Amino acid sequence: MHFRSTYTKAPSRVASLDIETLAPPALDDKFPPWPTHRPIVASVLTADQAAYGEWTFGLQSITFDDERVAIMRIDELLAGRRCVTFNGKGFDLPVLTMTAMRASVFDCDNLTNAWVANRNSGSHIDVADLITNFGSAPRSSLEMLCESAGIPVKSNGHGGDVADMLHDEGIEAVMRYCEEDVTSTLALFALVQGLRSNDPAYASSLIGDLATWISNSGLAHLNSFSCLSWNTERARIRLLHRVDEGIRALEDRATTAYFTEKTLAF
Repeated sequence: MHFRSTYTKAPSRVASLDIETLAPPALDDKFPPWPTHRPIVASVLTADQAAYGEWTFGLQSITFDDERVAIMRIDELLAGRRCVTFNGKGFDLPVLTMTAMRASVFDCDNLTNAWVANRNSGSHIDVADLITNFGSAPRSSLEMLCESAGIPVKSNGHGGDVADMLHDEGIEAVMRYCEEDVTSTLALFALVQGLRSNDPAYASSLIGDLATWISNSGLAHLNSFSCLSWNTERARIRLLHRVDEGIRALEDRATTAYFTEKTLAF
């Protein structure tokens, strides 16, 4: 099975982004309007494709004690990567850009590019858009979609619990909750993007490597994601992809050596 023709269609450097906020209660007990929200934590899970299709990861959570510093750090983490969110077009990015304006941060091109990106392309991928085919199907929650897809989600609480979480357990608890959300979002993105690209290797490699990284990273609050590596079909595809990429690399080196030798002979 040769994956190369489809594997390159999907982004090889991504950053899953989520924020947690506080807002005054709405008078009608509905979700408060997004301009009233102030971010308190942003988590960014980066995933970069390395040699032979393997993925490397990094996870950072940023607090907003200094809004300017927080915005600039988020912007740095988005550099060179496609921003991946769940409903980021409708909430996370508008809230962050409002924060940037409030803090007079105007030199944040990576965040701005994600904010203004076209829904069908560009530097921002909203998984809520992809999975509903840009509104053709009714919107659903990240929790419901992940549960249906067999992805761990919301084991550390819910968005409505953030104020109580902050009061009772402190900012570290909010960070753990936000970090679980970006991990769920990245795993769901891998499945959706793999299907949209007709690329089993993309989904299997990204999810399998993510599960392995979590198992080895000591991030105890994300241990539930290690179950993602137990899917035998995805594990098989991941292994075949590694073999395929190894063979391709050997072929490339052999070809390079052949033409180098011919050039020197002349």
